[in-house]
Amino acid sequence: MSSCRALVTGASRGIGFMALEALASMGCFIVACSRSLDRMIEVSNEIFTRYPGRVIPLRCDLRVRDSVRDAVLYALEELLGLEYVVVNYGNPSREPLHLHEADWDDWMEASALYIASTATILRLLIERNPVKATVLITSSFTVAEPMPPLVVSDTVRAGLSRLVRIAAREYPDKVRPILLLLGSFDTPGARETVRRIAESRGRDPEEVWRREVEGISPLRRTGRREELIELIRTLLRTPEYLTGATILFDGATSRIAWP
Repeated sequence: MSSCRALVTGASRGIGFMALEALASMGCFIVACSRSLDRMIEVSNEIFTRYPGRVIPLRCDLRVRDSVRDAVLYALEELLGLEYVVVNYGNPSREPLHLHEADWDDWMEASALYIASTATILRLLIERNPVKATVLITSSFTVAEPMPPLVVSDTVRAGLSRLVRIAAREYPDKVRPILLLLGSFDTPGARETVRRIAESRGRDPEEVWRREVEGISPLRRTGRREELIELIRTLLRTPEYLTGATILFDGATSRIAWP
Protein backbone atom coordinates (compact mmCIF):
# COMPACT_ATOMS: atom_id res chain seq x y z
CA MET A 1 0.00 0.00 0.00
CA SER A 2 1.09 3.56 -0.67
CA SER A 3 2.70 5.61 2.07
CA CYS A 4 -0.38 7.82 2.38
CA ARG A 5 -4.13 7.56 1.82
CA ALA A 6 -6.26 10.52 0.91
CA LEU A 7 -9.64 11.88 -0.14
CA VAL A 8 -10.09 15.00 -2.27
CA THR A 9 -13.45 16.60 -3.04
CA GLY A 10 -14.14 18.94 -5.94
CA ALA A 11 -11.07 17.40 -7.56
CA SER A 12 -11.86 17.50 -11.26
CA ARG A 13 -10.55 21.00 -11.96
CA GLY A 14 -9.17 24.22 -10.45
CA ILE A 15 -8.02 24.23 -6.84
CA GLY A 16 -9.19 20.66 -6.25
CA PHE A 17 -7.17 19.39 -9.19
CA MET A 18 -4.06 21.16 -7.83
CA ALA A 19 -4.67 19.45 -4.48
CA LEU A 20 -4.99 16.14 -6.30
CA GLU A 21 -1.67 16.77 -8.02
CA ALA A 22 -0.03 17.62 -4.69
CA LEU A 23 -1.20 14.37 -3.09
CA ALA A 24 -0.40 12.26 -6.14
CA SER A 25 3.14 13.68 -6.20
CA MET A 26 3.47 12.45 -2.60
CA GLY A 27 2.72 8.92 -3.77
CA CYS A 28 -0.70 8.73 -2.13
CA PHE A 29 -3.55 6.41 -2.92
CA ILE A 30 -6.45 8.80 -3.46
CA VAL A 31 -10.20 8.70 -3.75
CA ALA A 32 -10.99 11.78 -5.84
CA CYS A 33 -14.53 12.97 -6.35
CA SER A 34 -16.55 15.65 -8.08
CA ARG A 35 -20.07 16.19 -9.39
CA SER A 36 -19.08 14.90 -12.84
CA LEU A 37 -17.92 11.28 -12.82
CA ASP A 38 -16.93 11.42 -16.51
CA ARG A 39 -14.65 14.39 -15.90
CA MET A 40 -13.27 12.75 -12.76
CA ILE A 41 -12.39 9.60 -14.73
CA GLU A 42 -10.53 11.71 -17.33
CA VAL A 43 -8.59 13.53 -14.62
CA SER A 44 -7.74 10.28 -12.81
CA ASN A 45 -6.32 8.81 -16.01
CA GLU A 46 -4.25 11.96 -16.55
CA ILE A 47 -2.85 11.82 -13.02
CA PHE A 48 -2.07 8.11 -13.40
CA THR A 49 0.24 8.81 -16.35
CA ARG A 50 2.26 11.40 -14.40
CA TYR A 51 2.50 10.23 -10.80
CA PRO A 52 3.12 6.94 -8.98
CA GLY A 53 0.02 7.01 -6.79
CA ARG A 54 -3.35 5.48 -7.59
CA VAL A 55 -6.47 7.61 -8.06
CA ILE A 56 -9.96 6.16 -7.70
CA PRO A 57 -12.58 8.42 -9.34
CA LEU A 58 -15.93 8.84 -7.63
CA ARG A 59 -19.01 11.00 -8.05
CA CYS A 60 -19.91 13.16 -5.07
CA ASP A 61 -22.21 16.16 -4.77
CA LEU A 62 -21.35 18.11 -1.63
CA ARG A 63 -24.82 19.61 -1.59
CA VAL A 64 -26.43 16.21 -0.98
CA ARG A 65 -26.14 14.54 2.44
CA ASP A 66 -26.13 10.91 1.30
CA SER A 67 -23.68 11.64 -1.49
CA VAL A 68 -21.18 13.12 0.98
CA ARG A 69 -21.64 10.30 3.45
CA ASP A 70 -21.30 7.59 0.81
CA ALA A 71 -18.10 9.11 -0.58
CA VAL A 72 -16.38 9.31 2.79
CA LEU A 73 -17.44 5.82 3.85
CA TYR A 74 -16.31 4.42 0.50
CA ALA A 75 -12.89 6.06 0.86
CA LEU A 76 -12.51 4.80 4.42
CA GLU A 77 -13.36 1.25 3.41
CA GLU A 78 -11.41 1.19 0.14
CA LEU A 79 -8.23 2.70 1.60
CA LEU A 80 -8.54 1.26 5.13
CA GLY A 81 -8.48 4.74 6.62
CA LEU A 82 -7.56 8.27 5.61
CA GLU A 83 -4.48 10.23 6.60
CA TYR A 84 -5.23 13.28 4.45
CA VAL A 85 -8.47 14.90 3.36
CA VAL A 86 -8.70 18.00 1.20
CA VAL A 87 -12.18 19.50 1.23
CA ASN A 88 -12.60 21.66 -1.85
CA TYR A 89 -15.85 23.00 -3.23
CA GLY A 90 -17.51 24.18 -6.38
CA ASN A 91 -19.48 27.43 -6.46
CA PRO A 92 -23.14 28.03 -5.60
CA SER A 93 -24.99 27.53 -8.85
CA ARG A 94 -26.39 31.07 -9.20
CA GLU A 95 -23.45 33.13 -7.99
CA PRO A 96 -22.37 35.87 -8.47
CA LEU A 97 -25.31 37.33 -6.57
CA HIS A 98 -26.02 40.53 -4.68
CA LEU A 99 -28.01 40.38 -1.45
CA HIS A 100 -31.24 41.56 -3.06
CA GLU A 101 -30.91 38.84 -5.72
CA ALA A 102 -30.29 35.87 -3.41
CA ASP A 103 -33.31 33.85 -2.38
CA TRP A 104 -33.94 31.11 0.19
CA ASP A 105 -32.72 28.32 -2.09
CA ASP A 106 -29.42 30.09 -2.72
CA TRP A 107 -28.70 30.34 1.00
CA MET A 108 -29.71 26.73 1.62
CA GLU A 109 -27.57 25.47 -1.26
CA ALA A 110 -24.49 27.34 0.02
CA SER A 111 -25.08 26.16 3.58
CA ALA A 112 -25.21 22.55 2.42
CA LEU A 113 -22.26 22.97 0.06
CA TYR A 114 -19.88 24.56 2.54
CA ILE A 115 -20.96 23.99 6.14
CA ALA A 116 -23.12 20.85 6.25
CA SER A 117 -20.81 18.88 3.93
CA THR A 118 -17.67 19.82 5.88
CA ALA A 119 -19.28 19.06 9.24
CA THR A 120 -20.43 15.69 7.89
CA ILE A 121 -16.95 14.83 6.65
CA LEU A 122 -15.39 15.78 9.98
CA ARG A 123 -17.97 13.79 11.92
CA LEU A 124 -17.39 10.64 9.87
CA LEU A 125 -13.63 10.96 10.29
CA ILE A 126 -14.08 11.37 14.03
CA GLU A 127 -16.42 8.38 14.28
CA ARG A 128 -15.07 5.96 11.67
CA ASN A 129 -11.48 6.74 10.69
CA PRO A 130 -8.96 4.39 12.36
CA VAL A 131 -6.15 6.97 12.12
CA LYS A 132 -5.84 10.68 12.79
CA ALA A 133 -6.45 12.72 9.63
CA THR A 134 -5.08 16.05 8.54
CA VAL A 135 -8.01 17.88 6.98
CA LEU A 136 -7.20 20.82 4.71
CA ILE A 137 -10.28 22.93 3.95
CA THR A 138 -10.18 25.51 1.16
CA SER A 139 -11.89 28.88 1.29
CA SER A 140 -11.24 32.41 0.06
CA PHE A 141 -9.63 35.60 1.34
CA THR A 142 -12.96 37.28 0.53
CA VAL A 143 -14.50 35.92 3.74
CA ALA A 144 -12.29 38.45 5.55
CA GLU A 145 -13.00 41.21 3.06
CA PRO A 146 -16.39 40.33 1.51
CA MET A 147 -17.16 41.17 -2.10
CA PRO A 148 -20.81 42.07 -2.77
CA PRO A 149 -21.31 39.78 -5.79
CA LEU A 150 -20.17 36.86 -3.61
CA VAL A 151 -22.46 37.65 -0.68
CA VAL A 152 -23.84 34.12 -0.36
CA SER A 153 -20.57 32.18 -0.45
CA ASP A 154 -18.61 34.76 1.56
CA THR A 155 -21.20 34.86 4.33
CA VAL A 156 -21.62 31.12 4.62
CA ARG A 157 -17.92 30.26 4.29
CA ALA A 158 -17.10 32.61 7.16
CA GLY A 159 -18.41 29.89 9.47
CA LEU A 160 -15.72 27.42 8.40
CA SER A 161 -13.10 29.04 10.64
CA ARG A 162 -15.29 28.37 13.68
CA LEU A 163 -15.93 24.80 12.61
CA VAL A 164 -12.21 24.17 12.16
CA ARG A 165 -11.37 25.59 15.57
CA ILE A 166 -14.06 23.59 17.36
CA ALA A 167 -13.04 20.34 15.69
CA ALA A 168 -9.36 20.90 16.54
CA ARG A 169 -10.13 21.63 20.18
CA GLU A 170 -12.69 18.89 20.80
CA TYR A 171 -11.15 16.03 18.81
CA PRO A 172 -7.36 16.48 18.88
CA ASP A 173 -6.75 12.73 18.66
CA LYS A 174 -8.90 12.29 15.56
CA VAL A 175 -8.50 15.28 13.25
CA ARG A 176 -6.01 18.06 12.52
CA PRO A 177 -8.08 20.60 10.58
CA ILE A 178 -6.56 23.59 8.80
CA LEU A 179 -8.47 26.29 6.92
CA LEU A 180 -6.74 27.79 3.89
CA LEU A 181 -7.97 31.19 2.70
CA LEU A 182 -6.83 31.50 -0.88
CA GLY A 183 -6.30 34.52 -3.05
CA SER A 184 -7.13 34.45 -6.74
CA PHE A 185 -5.95 31.63 -9.00
CA ASP A 186 -6.57 31.35 -12.71
CA THR A 187 -9.10 28.51 -12.61
CA PRO A 188 -12.17 27.71 -14.72
CA GLY A 189 -14.43 28.56 -11.79
CA ALA A 190 -12.80 31.94 -11.23
CA ARG A 191 -12.94 32.77 -14.93
CA GLU A 192 -16.61 31.85 -15.09
CA THR A 193 -17.44 34.01 -12.05
CA VAL A 194 -15.63 36.99 -13.59
CA ARG A 195 -17.34 36.38 -16.91
CA ARG A 196 -20.75 36.54 -15.24
CA ILE A 197 -19.82 39.69 -13.32
CA ALA A 198 -18.52 41.35 -16.47
CA GLU A 199 -21.62 40.35 -18.41
CA SER A 200 -23.89 41.89 -15.76
CA ARG A 201 -21.96 45.18 -16.08
CA GLY A 202 -21.68 45.14 -19.85
CA ARG A 203 -17.89 45.02 -19.65
CA ASP A 204 -15.14 42.93 -21.20
CA PRO A 205 -14.25 39.89 -19.02
CA GLU A 206 -10.53 40.25 -19.73
CA GLU A 207 -10.59 43.87 -18.58
CA VAL A 208 -12.41 42.91 -15.37
CA TRP A 209 -9.94 40.09 -14.80
CA ARG A 210 -6.91 42.37 -15.21
CA ARG A 211 -8.28 45.21 -13.06
CA GLU A 212 -10.28 43.40 -10.37
CA VAL A 213 -8.46 40.10 -10.01
CA GLU A 214 -4.80 40.57 -10.95
CA GLY A 215 -4.80 44.31 -10.32
CA ILE A 216 -5.92 44.20 -6.67
CA SER A 217 -2.86 42.22 -5.59
CA PRO A 218 0.34 44.17 -4.89
CA LEU A 219 2.10 41.45 -6.88
CA ARG A 220 -0.14 42.29 -9.85
CA ARG A 221 -0.83 38.64 -10.58
CA THR A 222 -2.80 35.62 -9.44
CA GLY A 223 -1.32 32.73 -7.53
CA ARG A 224 0.63 30.17 -9.51
CA ARG A 225 -0.25 26.51 -9.75
CA GLU A 226 3.16 25.36 -8.54
CA GLU A 227 2.97 27.70 -5.54
CA LEU A 228 -0.29 26.20 -4.34
CA ILE A 229 0.85 22.63 -4.93
CA GLU A 230 3.96 23.25 -2.86
CA LEU A 231 1.94 24.91 -0.09
CA ILE A 232 -0.49 22.00 0.10
CA ARG A 233 2.35 19.50 0.31
CA THR A 234 3.96 21.59 3.05
CA LEU A 235 0.79 22.03 5.12
CA LEU A 236 -0.07 18.35 5.01
CA ARG A 237 3.37 17.52 6.37
CA THR A 238 3.65 20.25 9.01
CA PRO A 239 3.98 19.29 12.69
CA GLU A 240 0.90 18.26 14.64
CA TYR A 241 1.02 21.50 16.64
CA LEU A 242 -0.29 23.39 13.62
CA THR A 243 -3.97 22.61 14.03
CA GLY A 244 -7.19 24.60 14.09
CA ALA A 245 -5.38 27.30 12.14
CA THR A 246 -6.65 29.71 9.51
CA ILE A 247 -3.93 30.47 6.97
CA LEU A 248 -4.12 33.36 4.51
CA PHE A 249 -2.40 32.68 1.19
CA ASP A 250 -3.34 35.60 -1.04
CA GLY A 251 -0.24 37.52 -2.08
CA ALA A 252 -1.25 40.30 0.38
CA THR A 253 -4.38 40.99 -1.68
CA SER A 254 -6.59 41.42 1.37
CA ARG A 255 -6.16 44.65 3.32
CA ILE A 256 -7.49 42.99 6.47
CA ALA A 257 -5.38 40.85 8.77
CA TRP A 258 -6.86 37.47 9.71
CA PRO A 259 -8.36 36.72 12.15
